[in-house]
Amino acid sequence: MKIIVASFQCESNSKANLHPQKSDFEYFVGDDIFKKLVVKDIFENAGFTVIPSIYANALPSATVEYDIYQYYKNQILDTVNAHPDADGIYIYVHGSMEVDGIGSGELQLVKEIREVVSRDCLIAFTMDLHANITDELGEYVDIVCGYKTAPHVDQPESQVRAATALVYCLQNGIKPHTFVQKIPMLVKGDTMLTKYEPLASLEAQTSALEGRDDIFGANLFFGHCWIDAPNTSASAVVSAADKGTAETLAKTLANDLWATRHDYRFLIEAELPEECVKRAVAGDEYRIFITDSGDNTTAGAEGTTTELLKLLLAAAPDKPTCVAGITDHDMVNSLWELPDGTPTRQFGTNGVIKSHGRILGWAKEIIGRSITVSFGNVDAVFTEKRSAFIEKGNFDEANVDLLGYRIVVVKLGYLFEELKPFADRELFALSDGASCVELARLDLKRIKRPMFPLEDFEWSAK
Repeated sequence: MKIIVASFQCESNSKANLHPQKSDFEYFVGDDIFKKLVVKDIFENAGFTVIPSIYANALPSATVEYDIYQYYKNQILDTVNAHPDADGIYIYVHGSMEVDGIGSGELQLVKEIREVVSRDCLIAFTMDLHANITDELGEYVDIVCGYKTAPHVDQPESQVRAATALVYCLQNGIKPHTFVQKIPMLVKGDTMLTKYEPLASLEAQTSALEGRDDIFGANLFFGHCWIDAPNTSASAVVSAADKGTAETLAKTLANDLWATRHDYRFLIEAELPEECVKRAVAGDEYRIFITDSGDNTTAGAEGTTTELLKLLLAAAPDKPTCVAGITDHDMVNSLWELPDGTPTRQFGTNGVIKSHGRILGWAKEIIGRSITVSFGNVDAVFTEKRSAFIEKGNFDEANVDLLGYRIVVVKLGYLFEELKPFADRELFALSDGASCVELARLDLKRIKRPMFPLEDFEWSAK
């Protein structure tokens, strides 16, 4: 018996401008995909022959262009065409990949796979918690297992759940049914944190359901608001041995999530950029982080805006400050050959080159160069490629000392868990940009309406 394994991921942002290119994808072929996927032993220990395809994963970006999508999708299809008699297929996707001229990349992929394999071949997906699930997905995918944590810390566990369910169903001759219940809500993702109520209890409810022998995936997906598409919304998805059970439980989960829609709010200070800077400069805490949420590179934004840097330059803080990760290829290139200590003038302000460094990429590899310029007490790290400063290692590679700063600006939404031990206070800047969290500012035209919180109304999954 054979199981095909693949992964193709990119979280799209239709408000962003930087479309992912081949060079942006972390890419492995054959057995090398298991450097990133943890499911091989599960399948082999159960006696299955594993057929590896590809692993392709890019940092969140603008929509995926058609030719780029076809390049990776066709490699997965080549594997499927070579093994049309496969008993199972496991694919790790994001769930919010928007492809120019197609729409949902995940749906198109599985549709084309189903043209090759029979309905007896079981297909299992692992998906991100912020997936925009399409109504049709349940017609093609037998088992869906999504993350249960935001911020995400259970990616390996979610792979294991889907793989284990796939093995169980194949060994016991079970043909699961997946039911998708869309929920007309798009609450700010940065307010929906799963270790706090009400989501802690809701996710515990999904885990309890998955403890049943007849339930192979019970999921709440929060949706991804930065894609302007008809399938953009939250959803509840259940995979079960019985079709009626899957539908009933999905509708129950959907109604339970809908009932909490007014409960989500920021648990940290969320203010306009000017107010965040004012509070950081005046704050007594040792180290204060400001997240530039509108230019969040982990949500597809380019990381190019300088609003917070300029506000800090104007404020002239009396404590060491770092603005980390402003994308500016031309600046890095123009300053790179100059030694540390060289004076420079940027943004109408005199500065000095403090350090040359490197950019740590999403996959922990070095992806380019950085230059840090000091403007008095304010250091700004400029990167030649888009990056995300999500852990201390990013600062180390850039050759700046995170522990030496009292104010730190990063281009994120909620602060990643790796940075929280260094933060005595967090400020969430409600800045504009491709990843702006204020839904009314996004001018979404293709989503289905009504949609909470853009409208408030009564709704129930019937």
